[in-house]
Amino acid sequence: MSKKEIKILNKSDIKKRNQKTKDYSKQLASGRAHGGPRGGGVYLGKKATNQRAVIKRVLHYLGRHKWGLYTVAIAITLSTLSSLLIPALFGYAIDNFIETKQIEGAYKIALIIVVIAVVTSLIRFVSRYTMTVISQKAIMRIRKDAFDKLQNLPVSYYDKNQSGDIVSRLSNDIELINSSLASTVMELIRSVITVVGALILMVYTNWALSIIAVMFIPIMAVITLKISKKVRKGFMAQQKHLGDLNSIIEEHISGIQVVKLYSQEEEGIKEFKEKNDELRNAGFKAQVYAGLIMPIVTFMNNLIYLLIVAVGGIFHFVFVGLVTVGNISAITQYARLFIQPISSLAQLFNTLQQGLAGAERVFELIDEPDEYQDDKDLIKDSFIGNVEFKNITFGYEEDKPVLHNISFNAKQGEVVAIVGPTGSGKTTIINLLNRFYDPQDGYISIDNVQIQDYKKNDLRKKIGVVLQDTSLFSGSVYENIHYGDLNASKEEVIEASKKSKAFDFISKLPNGFEAEVFEGGQNFSQGERQLISIARTILSNPDILILDEATSNVDTRTEKQIQESMHQLMKGRTSFVIAHRLQTIVNADNIIVIEDGKLIESGSHKELINNKKFYYDLYTTQFKI
Repeated sequence: MSKKEIKILNKSDIKKRNQKTKDYSKQLASGRAHGGPRGGGVYLGKKATNQRAVIKRVLHYLGRHKWGLYTVAIAITLSTLSSLLIPALFGYAIDNFIETKQIEGAYKIALIIVVIAVVTSLIRFVSRYTMTVISQKAIMRIRKDAFDKLQNLPVSYYDKNQSGDIVSRLSNDIELINSSLASTVMELIRSVITVVGALILMVYTNWALSIIAVMFIPIMAVITLKISKKVRKGFMAQQKHLGDLNSIIEEHISGIQVVKLYSQEEEGIKEFKEKNDELRNAGFKAQVYAGLIMPIVTFMNNLIYLLIVAVGGIFHFVFVGLVTVGNISAITQYARLFIQPISSLAQLFNTLQQGLAGAERVFELIDEPDEYQDDKDLIKDSFIGNVEFKNITFGYEEDKPVLHNISFNAKQGEVVAIVGPTGSGKTTIINLLNRFYDPQDGYISIDNVQIQDYKKNDLRKKIGVVLQDTSLFSGSVYENIHYGDLNASKEEVIEASKKSKAFDFISKLPNGFEAEVFEGGQNFSQGERQLISIARTILSNPDILILDEATSNVDTRTEKQIQESMHQLMKGRTSFVIAHRLQTIVNADNIIVIEDGKLIESGSHKELINNKKFYYDLYTTQFKI
């Protein structure tokens, strides 16, 4: 092999190299705190690939409230048309009452304008309120459908998708739908009606002056589109740098002990400063571009206002009767109404695109195949516990098998231990038994029935699992144990905690069984979380028991106590034990040894020791026999 120069990258260079493939979904999941010129969040994804289908899907959710949508549409139309009458009334009042000094007529027009303004405000409130109710109900339904689908997706989906991205779909993406496809749609409708209505009324009032406002349309459109693109790119860069900065903060907080042990505080400060400077520069550019739009719109409005007044004044004095003072007043107001929506349409369209992209991601989740859609309906009151693995071949990717032609039996009440090096496929065997995955070849049967024929939920209820990495939910200690059997009484929960040896430390907590459990059980030690998890499994009273290094995080004395309780629990139940500490499985009825996905040995502890093969090497390495 030819020698090649090896380049050692420092931490900063490695992060820059991985910049293009970095996942920012966790940062995006925090919401819309860092918005664009309209205060909205920035979505870093692409445009929806099938916009028609997405729009149709969103309309399906909104379509459950048809009468509400009709109310909103009518209200938006009425309020917009009403507001367009006000400039015309001003012009009429100037020409017919103010110039002729008929104050009474001017008062009547003023009163009419006030009434129109009040009614328009009320109509707008009704439309906004109705649309908010409709959109919130639709969003609630979408969020429910998405979360319901998460509960019914196979484990393989979570293996293939990052948790941050999944959370982002249910939080950031749904929020984009809420903001973009509710208020933005209303603004789009109102803007279109305003532009069209203002243009018609301008031409009707005075076609000559209306040409001045129309001339600025292409200028405004080009400027707004170009700036909007710059704004979007700027906020995308800002959000990416923000993601990097958050990653550095999270990394240093979670690894603060390692940072201090290796005296890397200065390196962390330097790294943070570099990324903070990049974020500042990106944010500055984004805000500068975002801040250009309103000044330009204001300048254009003032310029149009000046031109209309100047040209109108010339026409008024030079061509008597062609343009009235009222015409000039009305046209200037219509020009403002005409230009402002055009400047915001590009931004609204951009925001709408973001909402459609977010909706597409959510609908992709909702449309994922349900693991229960082809589920069988066979249910048994209980399992006897005869388990057979027959010629099982399986890989998480079809062309990369993890298990190769595995076969073994577990009879009723037997304890089967599974041992082998890390990565040999021990946990995969358990995943297959729980039907988190199905094998590519071979089959697994319980009581002479292939597990594919059992109803999944019923199958899993009868198999109790205690994992090495425990998972507790927010709530109380009692609720976490009770989770094992929601029909169990309080006495049964307490008894389960006693059998798991968790009762002693629970009773010493300030609030006992009502003590609060933080997310993930962070306020409990790993060993305490393990005991609560074991109590939960005991309460579930399973027919088949699986222990995956269940006592690896407790002290030796507690481990011995738990083992005694487990032996009582395992009596009459078929049990599978995955163990690295081989002294815990010396009394197992059958020990199967897995290496590189192949079953290379099986038998009792004594038989395997006498064989002096792989198991013997593992055992003697641990205990130096």
